[in-house]
Amino acid sequence: MDETLYFARLRPGESVANPSWMLRRVVSAAGTVDELLGRDGVWRPSDMLARTERGELPGTLTRTSHRPPKAIAATAQKHFGAVQRALERQRAGDFVLRLATPGTGTAFGPLDAEAQAEVVAFLTRAPLVGDGPAGPFRTDGMWVWPESIAGEVLATGAHPEDLLYRHIEARKFFFPAELAPGVIERARWLLEKTADGPGRVQESNVPGQPPPPTREERLRVLSAWHAEWERKHAATTPFRPDLHPDKPDYNLHHVDIDASSEADWEYTRRAREIMGLDPETGLRVDI
Repeated sequence: MDETLYFARLRPGESVANPSWMLRRVVSAAGTVDELLGRDGVWRPSDMLARTERGELPGTLTRTSHRPPKAIAATAQKHFGAVQRALERQRAGDFVLRLATPGTGTAFGPLDAEAQAEVVAFLTRAPLVGDGPAGPFRTDGMWVWPESIAGEVLATGAHPEDLLYRHIEARKFFFPAELAPGVIERARWLLEKTADGPGRVQESNVPGQPPPPTREERLRVLSAWHAEWERKHAATTPFRPDLHPDKPDYNLHHVDIDASSEADWEYTRRAREIMGLDPETGLRVDI
């Protein structure tokens, strides 16, 4: 009889609802296979479960039902879609480039050996820009950093500067395998600007495009979109004030209240785009 056993491998302070690793052991007549749930929500063969059982890896193994892994996998798959869309924009050069600063951050706790290795892999394997005053520089199409930051991570056990590390986590430690040639040239130009003075060295805009809109500008566009959306759906949205006696201004907002789910989704997707969010998930993509 086939059987699947689920385990959460937990760092100190973690719970089954939000573990660092979710593992399973599939037992069948054909044999036993151990698997690890990846950040993309896909199960793949792994020896992590057996190694943790043997004491070769740190962390606590906790048995769980199939429900937490199923929920975590579904969320991971959804969020990984947003990551892929952001990475494609990075590959094409759709984001303003900014230069990371050497040193460590303070907003997150210390990194254990596994976390350090993962951060170092990101910092040392992303596309190469060239050599600068601090040695090799790399970029993922949004951030540009000296590879020497990886050495600081290993030496101190701390993460890179807060904004860069938040970005790395938001991209789930993925970067484009390659970048459009113009992105690399822009990154090289950015390195030449390091002598211009203190402050964050970054592009003011993507070449050929206007500067990124401010929040106030986004809100004005969002207001215009809302008005356009209301006009578009006013004639096809049922007018039912009798169903909303507690809303005295129903006649002014009946489209917002009674629009179809399809119309609501149309508004939501465009509103998220206007505010710089992933249209499918609402996750930020500009960090």
